[in-house]
Amino acid sequence: MSDSAIPLGERDGQMYRAYEVENGLRCGCVCPGCRQPLVAANQGQKRFPYFRHEELEGCANGRAEGVRRAAVQVIAQKGKLLLPGFSDAATFVAESGRVFTRDICFDPVAVQADEVERFVDLDDLRAHALILSKGRQLVVRIKVTARQEHERNKRLRAMNLSSIEIDLHHLSDAEINDAVIFEQAVLCDPVNRKWIRSLRGDLLTQRALAALELDAAKADQEWALAEAERLAAEEASVREEEAHRKQMVEALLAHRATQRAMAANYTACWSPELDSVGALKQREGAIVTTMLKAVREWDGRGAECTACRLVNPPGSSFCFYCSSDKSQLRAMHYAPDLGKTIVTRMRCSAAPAQSLSTVPTLLLGPDIF
Repeated sequence: MSDSAIPLGERDGQMYRAYEVENGLRCGCVCPGCRQPLVAANQGQKRFPYFRHEELEGCANGRAEGVRRAAVQVIAQKGKLLLPGFSDAATFVAESGRVFTRDICFDPVAVQADEVERFVDLDDLRAHALILSKGRQLVVRIKVTARQEHERNKRLRAMNLSSIEIDLHHLSDAEINDAVIFEQAVLCDPVNRKWIRSLRGDLLTQRALAALELDAAKADQEWALAEAERLAAEEASVREEEAHRKQMVEALLAHRATQRAMAANYTACWSPELDSVGALKQREGAIVTTMLKAVREWDGRGAECTACRLVNPPGSSFCFYCSSDKSQLRAMHYAPDLGKTIVTRMRCSAAPAQSLSTVPTLLLGPDIF
């Protein structure tokens, strides 16, 4: 249809399609939008029956207003309507930061009206239909254009009434002219309707939030208990670590005293005055001596110093050979046939050079054990 064509005309407060009335001006219909006389064109063979204004110039909202009034007429005549399904989620954030959610939904359901009031003013808003059923009221809005109605819907949601929107703006002229299809679209199409506000949905949401709050309170109690236990464990760990650190400091001081006492009686000849080659060979020999001692006397086990690279007796806490601040001991295990491969291993090992670089002079030699 052209912009000037109108699918529905009004006569005596009732909506008619063009093929339901007499042809021409005899139809007695007026435009639902501007209230001007309409001419029914219902005898053509090349297009759907339609109305046009008697005057050449039509109005802008005759089509939309006709569809809206026809939809309200269908609801009033049939006295029933399919309500849309509902789907939402309630969310509650606990003090612990944990988020609790619960789905809220119900299926579409048909409502039987006790009474249908048409075009009811609610303050400054209009209900296209107001359905009364079992003591409850339902506001019905009929959408007939693509324009969004965010502000109007916001105000409707502020009212203590359930309200739905039925969207008919996608209907084609053929669907509007087909009374059966149009009636189904208005009354029972679950796809074209949605809740603006559902009091039932609000109630279910409130109940869900109350249940979630209880769940969150229980979870918060458990979290608080676990947090207290964690903090207590951390404090105990800190105290234990501090005690261990203190013990290690005391043990290191005792170890240094032992080293000094041993060094005072140590008579082996170590020659830091050797040239670099001689010093490297001497350090390599010291490392090899302690490694072989581990194999022969300590069951292949030892504690290698990361600074001087000499091997201490297994279970040692501190290095006896050096007093480097970089010294740490790591447990090692040496194969029984180490003596057969030690020369080859030392040939490609950086340990002697690293040892000499980190600890130029040993405090004690490998023969102290």
